[in-house]
Amino acid sequence: MLLIGILIIVLSLEIGLRFTKKLKTYSELNFGIYQSPYDASKYKELHVWSINDSIYSSQTEFTYSYLTNKYGLIKREEEYDSSTNEGVVFLGDSFVFGVGASQDSSLPVLLENKLGYPVINAGIPGSDPYFEKVLLDSVFEPLGYNKYLFMLNFSDIYDYVIRGGQERFAEEGKIHFRKAPFLEKYYEKSFIVRAICHGILKLDYSLLHKKELEELKWEAVAAYTELFTKLAKKHTILIVLQPYARQYSNNKTVLQEVLNYSYLDSLEVHLKKNQVPCFNLNKEIQKNIHANNYLKYSWALDGHYNARGYTLISEILANELTLNYSELFNLKED
Repeated sequence: MLLIGILIIVLSLEIGLRFTKKLKTYSELNFGIYQSPYDASKYKELHVWSINDSIYSSQTEFTYSYLTNKYGLIKREEEYDSSTNEGVVFLGDSFVFGVGASQDSSLPVLLENKLGYPVINAGIPGSDPYFEKVLLDSVFEPLGYNKYLFMLNFSDIYDYVIRGGQERFAEEGKIHFRKAPFLEKYYEKSFIVRAICHGILKLDYSLLHKKELEELKWEAVAAYTELFTKLAKKHTILIVLQPYARQYSNNKTVLQEVLNYSYLDSLEVHLKKNQVPCFNLNKEIQKNIHANNYLKYSWALDGHYNARGYTLISEILANELTLNYSELFNLKED
């Protein structure tokens, strides 16, 4: 009877926790399924969409559709492989791609409209600087492009923590990330385990202990500094560091450490010491976004910027490029 009683209590607790949203993962909240960040099976060395396809960004809060070109990137009216190779290639993850807004409200489109200069959307959801370097080397350098923007955010720090760096490409034709922590297989199945991980063990979604996590984050700063220092010797680049809007909220959950911007601030310092051009959006964005209005600029569950948020970033970035990087990128004056 005691065993049955314990099982009933455990089952009731599990069911009760499942009814709350606090312990659901990002993918469960937005896509309705659990997706392990350590699962590399869906990734290829050249991380792009299917070629010449219609794709949909369909999530709990919004649905948008896009068309891709023969490179598996966002299609534009003027195909860049037949151009004069003038323009800036904008590399990054879902924030560059424009998740949370329609294609004509994506950051590259808005930036192009403000600069009057071609800005190519080479953003891919789930990408990171190591995948972006492959895209640069495989697609854009052979086409003759030499001017690049790279936008990084918190997720890029965690991408290194979870995926590693160049070593993920060690086996030809197959991608390998770091081995998932032992707890993850139980974390996926049980909300009680999740409650223990976050509430008692104080782990974030990486499920790594604080000391190991911190060491890997600082390793990410060093690795990205090395990567971009090498790229800057060969190409004209600008690194753009981007906060999430929810960074400015008063949310005191487990996300607080995930949204720790100090690693990106440190990356800025290291890059500038190595003469790598870098612009940190944080100072300018926080003049406009704060705890009382951040949801006007971003989606509550998803966390990406909406059209208003991307418009703000494009205005800040266009102003910075015009004032301080016009000569570097050969921007044409109106």
